[in-house]
Amino acid sequence: MRLKHIVVIAMITSLMLVSGCVQQDVAEVDSDGDGWSDKQELKAGTDPENKDTDSDGYWDPRDENPLDPEIPVPRVTPSPAGTVQPTPEPSPMPTPVPTPEFEITYPSDGGSVPRLIDVKGHGGEPGATIRIHVCTEEEGDRLRPNVGYSDEDGNWELEDVRIWEAKGYPMGEEAVIYGVMVVSEPGGARIDRSENITVFFK
Repeated sequence: MRLKHIVVIAMITSLMLVSGCVQQDVAEVDSDGDGWSDKQELKAGTDPENKDTDSDGYWDPRDENPLDPEIPVPRVTPSPAGTVQPTPEPSPMPTPVPTPEFEITYPSDGGSVPRLIDVKGHGGEPGATIRIHVCTEEEGDRLRPNVGYSDEDGNWELEDVRIWEAKGYPMGEEAVIYGVMVVSEPGGARIDRSENITVFFK
């Protein structure tokens, strides 16, 4: 091929490139290496020579506002590897207060008793006030005036508790007795009641 032909071909090719008739692959330039090409930087208004145009600590492609340092992207600080978060200790459960064993030990349930008896029990507290209630068909529920105080070992005895009046009750009449213990506490009083004991007149 003659030099004349080569020159003509070169000129025609140059004209086609300039006119856009032939596409040329041109690698996009990213001067600052932040992932945006210089063309994208110019379009966004950022500095093609600076990864972080607004100097807020975030590269332009990762910054929702790459031109405003006052609107940073929320930063998430990862926990250091191997760090064990302490487990919160559970709140201590309140210790349940046991119900005191307050019971009548004499007379026994279903026993036969005279009109006037001593009532004995267990489960009192030193200084507690103990009263005996008597329920009969004719008299109803009557609070007897007998008041006693528990011994140091938690046993107590009330003397001369009247179950029936002197007259008017036939043999085998039924009565129910129970004890009530009152313990004074700050701000009030605690009241405990024994189980019922059924007795019969002899």
